[in-house]
Amino acid sequence: MTQWTVLYRKEMTEMVRNYKILWIPIVFILLGVMQPVSSYYMPEILDTFGGLPEGTILEMPTPTGAEVLMKVLSNYGMLGVLILVLGAMGVVSAERQSGVAGMVMIKPVPYSSYILSKWAGLLTITLISLFIGYVASWYYTSLLIETVAFERIFQSVVIYSIWLVFVVTLTLFFSTIMKGNGSVAFATIFVVFAISTVTSILGKYMKWSPATMTEHTGQVLLSGELDSSFLLAFITTIAIIIVVLISSIQIFKQKELLE
Repeated sequence: MTQWTVLYRKEMTEMVRNYKILWIPIVFILLGVMQPVSSYYMPEILDTFGGLPEGTILEMPTPTGAEVLMKVLSNYGMLGVLILVLGAMGVVSAERQSGVAGMVMIKPVPYSSYILSKWAGLLTITLISLFIGYVASWYYTSLLIETVAFERIFQSVVIYSIWLVFVVTLTLFFSTIMKGNGSVAFATIFVVFAISTVTSILGKYMKWSPATMTEHTGQVLLSGELDSSFLLAFITTIAIIIVVLISSIQIFKQKELLE
C-alpha cells in the first residue's frame, strides 16, 4: 500500500509539473460554460454575426435547463473525451520509451501498483475536471435559463463519470500494449467511436453497452428516472473495466519481461 501511495503521489506530482492538473479542468470549464451562454445569447449572436437580411426577426425557443446540460455532456462526449485521451495516451507508453518504467520496475514494485497508481491518477484528474466543469455549467444554466434540481445533477454526473472512467481505462490499456502515443490515441478514439456508433444503431440489442451510460444520463436529466436496463449496463461496464485493468497489468508484466 505504501508503494502504491508513493507511485500515486508521483503521478499527481507529474500532473502538476506538466500542468495537466490545470489545463484539463480549464478546458472542461470552458466547454461547460460556453453551452448555456451560447444557448441564451444565440439570437443576438446570429443577429450580429449571421449576416441575415435587415429586418429579419429571429424567434428561437429557449431550451430548458436539462436540454442545455445534455448538450454540455454531449460536448464532453466529443471534445472532452478527445482531451482526456490526448492527456492520458502517454501515461505508460511514454515511460516505457524513456526508460522510466524500467527504472521504476527495477525496484521491488508490484506491477499492479504501477498500473493502478496511474489509473487512479487519471481518474483523479478526470473526475475533478468533470465535476468542476459540470458545476460551472449548472451555475450558468441556473443564472441564464433555469435551475435544474440538484439530485438530477448529482445522479447525472455520477452516471456520466462511469462512461469517462471506461474511456480512461481503455486509454491506459492501449498505452500499455502500444509504444507510440499517436497509435494509442487513434486506437482509443476508434474503439470508443465504434462502440458508440454500434450502440446507437443496434440500441435494442446493446442495452448492456457502456455507451448507453450517456443515454441514461440524459434520461435522468429530463425525467429524473432511470431505465430498467441501467443496472445491466452498469454491471457490464464495471465488469469490463475490471477485466481491462487486469489485462493491462498482465500485459505490462510480459512487456517488462521482454524488454
